Amino acid sequence: MGSLRISRLLHYRLMFAPVVLSGAIAKGLVMKDFADKRIWILAASMLACTACVSTGSSVLGTSAGVTTSPGQFGDDFVVQATIGTIKSQGSQDRLSSRAIRLPERPFEEIAVFDYQFPQSCGGHDFRVLETGETQILEFEYAANDGNTHMIRDYVSGSNPFVKPGLWTANDHTAESISTMTSKFEQRGDGMFNGVYSQGLVTSLPATQQRELGSAYQQALSDVYDCSETSTLVSSTDE
Repeated sequence: MGSLRISRLLHYRLMFAPVVLSGAIAKGLVMKDFADKRIWILAASMLACTACVSTGSSVLGTSAGVTTSPGQFGDDFVVQATIGTIKSQGSQDRLSSRAIRLPERPFEEIAVFDYQFPQSCGGHDFRVLETGETQILEFEYAANDGNTHMIRDYVSGSNPFVKPGLWTANDHTAESISTMTSKFEQRGDGMFNGVYSQGLVTSLPATQQRELGSAYQQALSDVYDCSETSTLVSSTDE
């Protein structure tokens, strides 16, 4: 009789827990570190997709705000080298946490490093933003249609899905922040599926992601490969 009560109690907990977890999913839960991510995936595997399977619904796709990325633009090493050059050669300023609109509002001041590379390196304008754990590389891109886009590549941050190169978590253009959506990932073997949030991603059309991403990657290549950049980096190391 005791075993039956325990079995029923477990059944009811499994039945109602997906509702609680679905609420967490809907809010776009962002994991703080990989340990939390493992715990979240385990919990979601056991509970969250019980509701998905039973109703035949899916938290993936356009209804869940998923954007299909056309590919990653920007090499990790090149991004880091560019940031090093900007911080050593550019001007520095500090702004309030509200001075620049970001997907996740910072609690600390924002350190800003501005640098325009020499014309021999393409004359590209870059900026590094740093606040707390967050580091962003911003590139000013003048499109052929006359519009200027401030492309922001989240290089590091509290979200484990943030990494150098477009378009990963939190990457955006300054004018498209309000249209960013939460991206959900589903993993499992079909029987025990887990659903978790990777954070906010851009909702720009794939064609525009490719255009902006290609321009960003080309600018990184320009400033890294040119002789002026090599001189700047070598002088910094002395």
